[in-house]
Amino acid sequence: MNKLLIGLESSSLMPLIAITPLSQDCYETIWEELFHNSFIIHRDSLAELRTIFEFSANTFFSNPIARMQKLRDISLWKGLTPKGVAIKLLLDGQAGGWIGNKNSRVQTFFFSDVIDSMDDSITDLQEFCNIVVGRMKAKVDHFNHLTTPQNNILVIDLKNALPYWGYHNVSADFLEENRPLTVQVQEDCASIDMFMDKRLPARRDAFHYHMLTQEHVDLLLVGDANFESNICRCAQCIKCSPSIRILTNKRRNDLLNL
Repeated sequence: MNKLLIGLESSSLMPLIAITPLSQDCYETIWEELFHNSFIIHRDSLAELRTIFEFSANTFFSNPIARMQKLRDISLWKGLTPKGVAIKLLLDGQAGGWIGNKNSRVQTFFFSDVIDSMDDSITDLQEFCNIVVGRMKAKVDHFNHLTTPQNNILVIDLKNALPYWGYHNVSADFLEENRPLTVQVQEDCASIDMFMDKRLPARRDAFHYHMLTQEHVDLLLVGDANFESNICRCAQCIKCSPSIRILTNKRRNDLLNL
């Protein structure tokens, strides 16, 4: 059987690094249908993932770790616990209405298990703050480690997938899978400057599509529902035109009877 060359990019790798609503579909698509084929990804897709938890503006509103430092300045009112205050601080990010904006919710999902791991007996906020901040930094470091290739190879072991949206989003088969996926990491073969005329959300989609097309992939796996609207339409991309499969949360919805 001839092997297909399958291209991954940031939105189809993320569900294998950390559990999201797309993780189950991504798992079933790759491990049950495509596992025997060859997989590639470009370095910029890995770089894009690492920017998720790079908080360049070290302010209360933008950086959840900076927000958590405020635990040292807060007095517990009757009925509140350090864990409860910590969750509220995570959600209290950049202005976005009374429920917080998307980034604050993303950050809360990612770090909620860190807070949950804290010992309930720790009531001193200084001690609680020191430990939880250290664990938050360690989780970011672990995420960055999982997206860092060795000798241009990224090995994905689902047993290392980080809790993010929660284990209820995936099946027991996902959690017990013992076959690692090997992905060849390619150097970027184009420049994102080629796509500066596109809106920011579409720019990287077009860039990644263009590079994977240059590699003559047979199939692209992506997790962005708008990806096909953002693809590069240069002459060579139109000529090659690989198939695109959009991952969905349907498998997760089936698990939860939604």
